[in-house]
Order: sequence, then structure tokens, then C-alpha cells
Amino acid sequence: MWVFKVGSGSFTSFNATMAAFTGSYNAFGSSGTFTIAIQLVHAQNATSGTCNVTLNNSTDANAAYTVSGNKFSLQTNLNPTPIDIYVSQGGTQFDGVSGHNLWIGQWS
Repeated sequence: MWVFKVGSGSFTSFNATMAAFTGSYNAFGSSGTFTIAIQLVHAQNATSGTCNVTLNNSTDANAAYTVSGNKFSLQTNLNPTPIDIYVSQGGTQFDGVSGHNLWIGQWS
């Protein structure tokens, strides 16, 4: 599996039902900034359900998520394949973003 370090960023909100992240990237000949927010619709501690996903200025109010171990999987019409998000190597690993595996963070 190839993993690319593509940028940096930070969480602007993080609690039991909401996570928002803003960052910058430089990959695949493009660079810029992005924001992503995920709001779980079901009560906290649910292992699956629906959520609202906002990527930059586009929102999917009918996205679905599952949680298995330390992996959060997201299905949204904003991405052609499911996205897996989990902690890896002192940062955050995103698998399946437009067909790529991406890592944002710093080496521990």
C-alpha cells in the first residue's frame, strides 16, 4: 500500500458527535486548502448510522458511517468510494479518497 503525506491541518471542532478539520494539501500537481466536517445524526456511541458531511462548500445530508475498532468508515456521495479514517503513525490516515490513500500528520 502506498501512503502519501500530502499536507497539514488541525481539528477546529472535535466531540462525541461532531468533527471538523481544516487543512492544506500539496499533491498530484495541485495545492490548496480544504475543510471537512462530519456531524453524526444518531446518539453518541452508535456504531453505525447517518451523518451530515460537508466538504468545502458541498454537503451530503444522507451520508452513512460505521465504526469498527479504531476505524471510522464513511460512505458519501461526495466521494466515489467509501472512505476509511483512522489513526496511523502519529497522524490521520484516509483510505479511499478519490481512489488514493492519504496520510496527514507528523511522525512520532
